[in-house]
Amino acid sequence: MATFIYTISSLCLQVLHCGDMTDIVQGRAVGIRMRHPIQQQRVDRSELASMISRMGVCASASALNQLTVYLDMLCRWNAVMNLVGPRRWQDILTDLVVDSFFLAEFMEDLPLPGSPLCWDVGAGAGLPGIPLRMLWTRGVYHMVEAREKRALFLSNVLAQLRLSETYVFRGMAERFFATQARPADAVLSRAFMPWRQLVDFVQNRMQPEGILVVMSLEPAPVVLPEPWRVLRQDAYMTDGGERYFWALMTDGE
Repeated sequence: MATFIYTISSLCLQVLHCGDMTDIVQGRAVGIRMRHPIQQQRVDRSELASMISRMGVCASASALNQLTVYLDMLCRWNAVMNLVGPRRWQDILTDLVVDSFFLAEFMEDLPLPGSPLCWDVGAGAGLPGIPLRMLWTRGVYHMVEAREKRALFLSNVLAQLRLSETYVFRGMAERFFATQARPADAVLSRAFMPWRQLVDFVQNRMQPEGILVVMSLEPAPVVLPEPWRVLRQDAYMTDGGERYFWALMTDGE
């Protein structure tokens, strides 16, 4: 098992499309009724660019537009349905979005096929999936979310951002698995369920050489249940402390 500790450096966001979000920021998203007007917290694009630069991320103009749209939408919807804990976009960026910057490097270094099939189970508000797909665009990426309002939010985000080969499934993960023609090359999880239950949950739904990526606040356990093993583990620092990615594999036949 290899463990790597690193900080953000020389990351470049490559994003091609940016849509208009007028209806979303005004609270007119399909399926959501605003009982009272909410105070709009607009993302300052210049401040966002400065914060990203200080993180060591080199972002193109189109990438900044993408992140601005996403953070704007997340703040608007968050005021109505409590998608994430932080309320200020600056805190969302430093507490949550930052993980996606590190995850993009981690995913790129994994021994995945050139065009992998990836499943993000328990996608929530699109963290890490939405920012991740702004940086890491390989293959097909499905975000699976059982909670209707969160899935609706993700669908609206994708309608605005048009991220490459990125989709939302609204429903239970078990039902999503049943719709898939082949097993996944990679499954990603951020607090979907405890890791011990997770490995059993996904084991028969992945390719024999498939990789389970777990985002955690703790290092990977020294001993895993057979046939699982730690392929790689990376540690990284955020304002909230040290966090980890685990890449787990089975000794597939």
